[in-house]
Amino acid sequence: MHNFEAIEAFVSVVDHQSFARAAEGLGVSRSHVSKLIAALESRLGAQLLVRTTRKLSVTEVGQAFFLRCQDVLRTLREAEEAVQDLQETPRGRLRITVAGAFGEDFIAPAAAEFMARYPDISIELDFSNRLVDLIAEGYDLAIRAGTLQDSSLIARRIGSRRLVTCASPDYLERCGVPGEVHELVNHNCLVGTLSTWRFREARKNFDLAVSGNWRSNNGRALTHAAIMGVGIVQLPDFYVREALNRGTLLPVLADCVATDAAVWAVYPHNRHLSAKVRMFVSHLAEVLPD
Repeated sequence: MHNFEAIEAFVSVVDHQSFARAAEGLGVSRSHVSKLIAALESRLGAQLLVRTTRKLSVTEVGQAFFLRCQDVLRTLREAEEAVQDLQETPRGRLRITVAGAFGEDFIAPAAAEFMARYPDISIELDFSNRLVDLIAEGYDLAIRAGTLQDSSLIARRIGSRRLVTCASPDYLERCGVPGEVHELVNHNCLVGTLSTWRFREARKNFDLAVSGNWRSNNGRALTHAAIMGVGIVQLPDFYVREALNRGTLLPVLADCVATDAAVWAVYPHNRHLSAKVRMFVSHLAEVLPD
């Protein structure tokens, strides 16, 4: 068991790239983590980590050992979950990756409600716009929107969102109102994570490349820029709903709204029978606005 504690500490240090953050996550002192890893290196007869005052790095041997230890810990967690799931009661840690305001406004409250209903659950919400490898990074599920790429993951539709193209009254007065999608090439388009916007014409959805002098991977930043008259923006409706209601943003190209902007819960096959994942996904489908 002492070996297992040291291995868990080592994996946590590499994951966090920090002794202090690893110790905090494990609920022990930094000195205890340091002693565990020093003893582990001594037993293995190999240096796993290189520590300086400014940097922590993993040796080649340490990286190979880390990958094997990850697999071992993942197998142990899945074995524990398999036993827990036989009781049909969600329990244990639920790691979720989600992006942006949708996660803040909808997923976080739903997760808190789920925890209140099932007190044996602990939840870790990671907000990130990057493409996460759920299996390699140990996530139970991801919340994603729009068109999904083909993969071996399981996806369940849990809600819908509507993409809204809009601009401020000031911008539209200065630059004109685009009557057709192709006219956007003559406008300053506020670009987000993707350089394409999605529309529907002739019963088909398609992506249009757009450009402009403002780019941000944050939906609220794009919303503020649009309200200030910088340009036209396309965002999910929950970002711009309040501004549309106030009239500080006005919809454009409303007849060309794409129809495939669903919200999905995505998870690996080995999580399919997990009570905590299955019941949380069902909870989201029940409480999220459609």
